[in-house]
Amino acid sequence: MAKRMTGDVLTAREAARYVHLTLPTFYRYIWEGRIEAPKIGGRYRFTKSLLDGWLGKKHSGADDVSGRNKLVGRVTAIKRDTIMAQIDVDIGFHKITAVITRDALDALGLRIRDTVIALVKATEVMIVKS
Repeated sequence: MAKRMTGDVLTAREAARYVHLTLPTFYRYIWEGRIEAPKIGGRYRFTKSLLDGWLGKKHSGADDVSGRNKLVGRVTAIKRDTIMAQIDVDIGFHKITAVITRDALDALGLRIRDTVIALVKATEVMIVKS
C-alpha cells in the first residue's frame, strides 16, 4: 500500500516523488551533493521548503509551516558542537531550548540576539529566523 505524503517532514521516497525523480536518481543526487540531505535519526528527511528551494520555488518562511504554536523570541545562547547545536530562545516569560544540526545553525546564520520563531510541534521544536 502506498503511503501518502503527509506532514512537514518527508522520507527520501516521498521527497523523490515530490520532485518527480525516481528513487535511485534522487539518492544519486544526494550522494553527488546536488540535493541537501539532512538526517534525522540516521535517516534522510526532507521538508517541502528545502525541496522547493532546490526546485527554484520561492520560499515563504514560517508562514507555510503547519506548526500550531509559533513562539517569537530572541536567541540568548548558542552552544556549538561538531554535529549538533543547542539554541536557547527567550520568549518572554519562558525560555525554550532547541537542539538542531550544526549545518542547520550555519544555514540559518543564527547569532545571539537574533529574533527567531520557535515552531513547537509535538515534542520537537523547529527554529526559523525571522
